[in-house]
Amino acid sequence: MTTLDGLLPGIVDAHVHYFHPTRSAWTLARFARLAAFPARRLMPPPVVRMVTSFGRREGMMNGLDPSIVGAPYEPAQYAVDAASVVSVAGVPITSVVQVESHWTPTNGPESLMASSFEELQYLCGLPHRRNTPSLGATVIAADPRYPEFAGELDRHLAYSESVRGVRFKWARHPDPAISDWCDEPDVLASTGFLKGFEALAERGLVFVSFAYSHQLGQLDMLARRFPDTTIAIEHLGLPIGVFGPVGTQTGTTAAVRAEILGLWRERMAMIAMRPNVVVKVSGLGLGLLGYGRERSGNIGSRDVLADMMGPLLLHVVDHFGPDRVMFGSDSPVDRPNAPIAMTVGALLDVLGGRGDHLLQQLFAKNAQRIYRIEP
Repeated sequence: MTTLDGLLPGIVDAHVHYFHPTRSAWTLARFARLAAFPARRLMPPPVVRMVTSFGRREGMMNGLDPSIVGAPYEPAQYAVDAASVVSVAGVPITSVVQVESHWTPTNGPESLMASSFEELQYLCGLPHRRNTPSLGATVIAADPRYPEFAGELDRHLAYSESVRGVRFKWARHPDPAISDWCDEPDVLASTGFLKGFEALAERGLVFVSFAYSHQLGQLDMLARRFPDTTIAIEHLGLPIGVFGPVGTQTGTTAAVRAEILGLWRERMAMIAMRPNVVVKVSGLGLGLLGYGRERSGNIGSRDVLADMMGPLLLHVVDHFGPDRVMFGSDSPVDRPNAPIAMTVGALLDVLGGRGDHLLQQLFAKNAQRIYRIEP
């Protein structure tokens, strides 16, 4: 059985969400979940679908299990979830990249930037003690279209030297039951976005892209325009419905799922030609991929996860190579379907035969380089 013992002193988890239900956007989410229906009517539909569904299946289809919303998830809780990794990998998780937790769409670029700074203040106050993984870097939420984007970036950077990247959720889907995260269909080509992106590029920040797989062609254009800026594709490019039905009309038949997979393979191979694009090997347990209707999805075990994700993982590694992939647990979002140890074990099972260099890069060294984390 492949482990990382002797290869690395520890794993860098490049995608962790810390939050508290009484802080930032979570206040609204928790209130709506506990309140009567009239209160929930005040929330936009994407928020209702993401965090207030009383039906677990509906929540999982949109990528977030409602059961994780009501309690804090901070370094102490993450350390508990990560503790079992050492028994699987032979080494512990020693460092994390904390990624913004604005899982509820906001009311525009200005409100996003304001709440992003509040969240950064909260994140910087979290205790990273000896018995928890250290903080390697922070990725903030931001919308480059905001007219004062450059100034807001400088404010964030002045407040915390841990800020290494900007996450922009521009995902849009034709299925009305799958959440849209952006109000503009071709946002990456808009004048406002490109002007803001120049400010991001000038500051040497990583652009973290949250979009669905059918949108990757637009990202290719951006990568060509800014070849010196690192662009990180989240969650293997999010081929929604590749394993089963989600929403109301996505992944409903084997033929449709084959088409989703084929398009994803084509787009990922195309964008892999841009050397400034990297891939987060994360989100392996997201319900949006189309896992089953059982309480535990249709994963249930490390072996099943490895079998299902294997073709996607190998395709990414084959095209991007060992130096442009990095592991992220997506904790706690993936936990109901794929706890951290299960995800790490499945990755070792699928990729262990590809050599020590790949494992070292995937599980630590690429994240250290990309996010400028001290080893």
